[in-house]
Amino acid sequence: MDAPEGAGGFVNPKTTGVLALFALGLGAFVFFYEIKGGLTREVAIEEAKKIHFGLEATEVTAVMLTTLDGVSARFERIEGRWEVVEPISARADATALDAIAHALVNMPREGSVEGGGPLRGFGLGDSAQAIRFEIGDETRGLRIGRSTPVGGHRYVARLGDDEVAFVASYRVNAFKRNLDDLRDRRIFQFEAGEVRTLRVRWPTGSGGEQTEVALARDDLGQWHLGVPLVGLADQKVVRDLLSNLAYLRAEAFLDDPGALARLEGSEGHAGPLEQTAIRFDWTVEGSHLERGARIAGSIDNRRVIEAPGGRLYAIGAERLDDFPRGVVDYRFKRLSSFEVSRARRLEMEFRSSAEGGGGEGASSVLRVVAELAPTGWVSPGSGIDPDRVSRLIREMASLDAVDIVADAMGPNELASLGLDPPLARIRIEAAADPEARRETLAELTIGRFDPDRGVFAKRGDASTIFLLPKSVAADLPISVQRYRSDFQVATDEDGEGEASNSHEPPGADPLEGLDLP
Repeated sequence: MDAPEGAGGFVNPKTTGVLALFALGLGAFVFFYEIKGGLTREVAIEEAKKIHFGLEATEVTAVMLTTLDGVSARFERIEGRWEVVEPISARADATALDAIAHALVNMPREGSVEGGGPLRGFGLGDSAQAIRFEIGDETRGLRIGRSTPVGGHRYVARLGDDEVAFVASYRVNAFKRNLDDLRDRRIFQFEAGEVRTLRVRWPTGSGGEQTEVALARDDLGQWHLGVPLVGLADQKVVRDLLSNLAYLRAEAFLDDPGALARLEGSEGHAGPLEQTAIRFDWTVEGSHLERGARIAGSIDNRRVIEAPGGRLYAIGAERLDDFPRGVVDYRFKRLSSFEVSRARRLEMEFRSSAEGGGGEGASSVLRVVAELAPTGWVSPGSGIDPDRVSRLIREMASLDAVDIVADAMGPNELASLGLDPPLARIRIEAAADPEARRETLAELTIGRFDPDRGVFAKRGDASTIFLLPKSVAADLPISVQRYRSDFQVATDEDGEGEASNSHEPPGADPLEGLDLP
């Protein structure tokens, strides 16, 4: 016998289907009405609070207002870029104008004044600050009145509307700007990485002589000198110069009649605009059009700068020092560059001159070889300090000179600098196996130390003579004396600690007669 419906735990399939449909319907109701619909209603409520609702900031094409310094100004969005069109033609500060557009179309009211009354009673009469804006062919606007008696709010009203509302006081801060605050203080409109060629010129004499440096960037991004000589440029110097130009900001604008009059010279005296401290000309990727700018004379303890298009600005006087004015500044001055982890073998030679046992003018050479072992740098028999060797390797991995003394010198001149023969020579190699072909990572020839200038040095067998900064004397073994005092550790009583392959005449003092610090 069949069990009756509902008996024995059996459920009618029709009932189950009805319950499932009910659950689905309830879930859909909760999702679409309570959750999604709730969010939609919240958005609608927030939108209704706006003074100007139903608008987008990106739709604003023009803004008209009287600035904090009393100037009636008009700004327009032209080809996606904000421009000042009245009372002057200039670039506008995009961030400031975007903030104004956003404030105009998104400003929420905190409440409204019931009953209203004469607008002048709320500071919304003819003397109120009015900000107008355009969307398409339609002009709208906002009036800003006085502060509310309590609560830290400001009264506002739409143009052509008597409804008085109040908003949080900070909401109107975007409109409290001087005209200069709404202008773009960027002087140049390029990015440093876009520049392809660069010419830098500066005066070098009272007769109008100029020095010029011409540079070009290759397809790999490396900068090369073409004038006054051909060679690799100092990459950091060029990149820093372009970055300083790209991020240069005006401290003041010099396009009003009063400022222009002060820039002109008088009879027999050149004005700030007629002077030139340094000039730049450049091209950017995809264009052969060369643009130019120059830093001119001084006004009010600032430097005048004339940008492309004849735009005039004032910048801090100290900014002139950001732009090198010496040919050597632009030249490649790196003496060694390699990865520290590749260094496996170090070879150093030191020369000393002596009198006496070795005869007048005799010289001795101290040669030291160190290799990288699992425990660190070792040099059997020399008593070398492994930590100082590691420090030396790090210093040599990226060693730059501060000046170039000459591109070549004769034997007598080289001898006077301690470079022929050299006082010291340092070679760093990538392979320690004597049977393998060793790769030289760095080779430095060191001459004498000048306390006022630095250390004279050469790169391997190259002819150019460089000047290392005085600070390297603390890290490099620039002489026998410095090697023994800074790189050798205490030796054993049995004589260990003598440098390997040392060749010194009997009785010679390796320190005697050296012109060393």
